[in-house]
Amino acid sequence: MTVQPALHRQHCAVAAPTQLWLDADGRMASGGGSGAGWFTGLLHGDTRMLCRAEVRVNGLEPEPATVEVEPGGVLRVRGIVRGIAGPTEDPAVELLQTWTVTPGVVRHSLQLSTSLEALDVEIQVQLAADFTEMSGIRLSRFRDPFQPFSADDSALRWRDGGKSLTVASPGSVTWGERLLWRGTAGRGRPFEAEWQAVLADSGDAVVAARPPASRRPRTEPTGALRLLLDNSLDELAGLRLATRELPDASFVAAGAPWYFTLFGRDSLWAARLLMPLDAGLAAGTLCTLAAFQGTRNDPASAEEPGKILHELRSGELVLESQGLHLPPVYFGAVDSTPLWLCLLGELGRAGTDDDAVRSLLPNAARAAEWLLNAAGVNTAGGANPGFLSYQDATGHGLSNQGWKDSADAMQFRDGRPADGPIALSEVQGYAYQAALETAGLFDAYGEPGGQALRDFAAALRHNFRERFWVEDDGGPFPAMALDGHGAALDIPASNMGHLLGTGILDAAEARLVADRLLSPELFSGYGVHTISRRAAGFWPFSYHCGSVWSHDTAIAVRGLLAEGFSTEARILAEGLLDASGSFGHRLPELFAGVGSEESGRAVPYPASCHPQAWSSASAVVIAQALGTRF
Repeated sequence: MTVQPALHRQHCAVAAPTQLWLDADGRMASGGGSGAGWFTGLLHGDTRMLCRAEVRVNGLEPEPATVEVEPGGVLRVRGIVRGIAGPTEDPAVELLQTWTVTPGVVRHSLQLSTSLEALDVEIQVQLAADFTEMSGIRLSRFRDPFQPFSADDSALRWRDGGKSLTVASPGSVTWGERLLWRGTAGRGRPFEAEWQAVLADSGDAVVAARPPASRRPRTEPTGALRLLLDNSLDELAGLRLATRELPDASFVAAGAPWYFTLFGRDSLWAARLLMPLDAGLAAGTLCTLAAFQGTRNDPASAEEPGKILHELRSGELVLESQGLHLPPVYFGAVDSTPLWLCLLGELGRAGTDDDAVRSLLPNAARAAEWLLNAAGVNTAGGANPGFLSYQDATGHGLSNQGWKDSADAMQFRDGRPADGPIALSEVQGYAYQAALETAGLFDAYGEPGGQALRDFAAALRHNFRERFWVEDDGGPFPAMALDGHGAALDIPASNMGHLLGTGILDAAEARLVADRLLSPELFSGYGVHTISRRAAGFWPFSYHCGSVWSHDTAIAVRGLLAEGFSTEARILAEGLLDASGSFGHRLPELFAGVGSEESGRAVPYPASCHPQAWSSASAVVIAQALGTRF
């Protein structure tokens, strides 16, 4: 089986839709090819354009000493050049490389300093472009480098269809795909060189968004919490995108490198977590998703009338090793639509953008109709009538269509896989809140349909209590899901944390969930395990069966706060804050489920994305739980 590239030791800077990835030593080397287990390069949209930028000083490779990530899409690589003799045994030459990433443009500046009175300098940068699609990168299947279609003293140019890469290097001599600068440096007189890459794709599904208005908490945190919040907000600024059709409606890309586009679930949750700081992002996310709302029944894309999409790409996503063939606009998510309704209701209650809420009421009516139809209110049959459930009808879509979407995510305590259609517990909570939020909006704006949604919510809450609650030696808890035969997946899992604050639980049930989340079988000391440590399928390095996801724990923190469990919320928030210290005061997509009693540092999950929108947005909830006011 192909293993996707490891990311945990790599350095990245993002300014959507552009990404820069360097290796652990700050190099963009040609070694990240098939089988290497890692990759580097300049990416734009869904394509790696530049795959190599190897630096030599007087024919020698610099030896990096530090790599620093700075705000605003900047990476600084500081190193020395051995082999150039000085008056003592100390290194005589230092090279500082600064990469600056902005949407569609990446600058690379080089500053050479020396302790020598005079040094003849020759700096070379060897380039290569391969235009490998994202699906190929994920499988470590890279294309052979392209030859430039145009090269002169002013620029190198590569093209692949509607995608183009132009490298300009003032003051350099261009030899093939090599940039060359010559000059002199001396003590106190550094030699400097710079080149820049311009990346473009005429077929991009998404484009850079306008920068957000800066807003800070009303009470500034200090220490590690401030570092986490500052880093997270900087990451989120680099993830902001829009569509060509709605350039003023911004949203955040799900994450780098694989999910650098609009994802319904991810973008909605990130906007919900960021509501205390940025209601405008909520409105932009809602409007963008509404523009793609389903209008027909199409099994190939899982589109249905009123449904909100799962992901948007410029072309088909093909991952043969996983049997995936996803069309550019794919709707295979059971939770995007209720989450869209939840966010719309929360924006309406916030009262910050009445015009946006009013304009989206027709979309809300169609989404509410989808909700009732999908839950079987207007139809009959199935093992789980009255619940939202999913099953891929094509054989090449996502087999699991909640946030835990890997093939092995849905299983029983003994490790048996669950058959579909699957009804996820957290999705019923989303649906309950969505129904009541939307009913309230319809009432407030004089729209019909509120009572039908309230009736649905009341029946859903009753049926959830009857069907989802199970018991083990630790007491009662809500099952992770119901399988296609109506059997409850009898495994304590993090999904139950998403129920908190939705209203589907009563006070006693919320107390049971809070206690279970903080029990040793689910709380690692750094966050909440995706499934119980006592489950047969638990493995700390499993993507969805034992790891800890930053946003997953943060959603539980958010729910605990809503239910009034501030002490429990603080414990989980402190765990995530401790974990962030292991990742440079940042939160990755996920990390391994190795507990704090087993390791004094959170252990990386090698293929974890970073930055990831909902992980970065989790910093706001952590700060709230630890006393910061927004």
